[in-house]
Amino acid sequence: MLILNITTKVMHEIEKEWLQWMKETWIKEMMATGLFGEYRFCKLKDNDDEEGLMYVTQFYCDTTENYDTFMSEQDDRLRELGHQRFGNAFISFRTIMEIIH
Repeated sequence: MLILNITTKVMHEIEKEWLQWMKETWIKEMMATGLFGEYRFCKLKDNDDEEGLMYVTQFYCDTTENYDTFMSEQDDRLRELGHQRFGNAFISFRTIMEIIH
């Protein structure tokens, strides 16, 4: 199983709107791809600074094929949704992790 881990730094001035949008729109769009079995949406503790707060969203893929399909067919579109809505008021990066246990 793979985990798509998305870490995002959100500027204070958009945080409330961004959180609502993530819960009501973006995460639902990600799950609607049918390529992820579950997700976790977390706020990093003790990571507040002048520029913003950090959040982590994790999407669980049962297969490498689902991850590859997501990256080739859906990733660009879903990234663009956030940039259209919030511009440069947030920054995120992705990592992929494999569950070993």
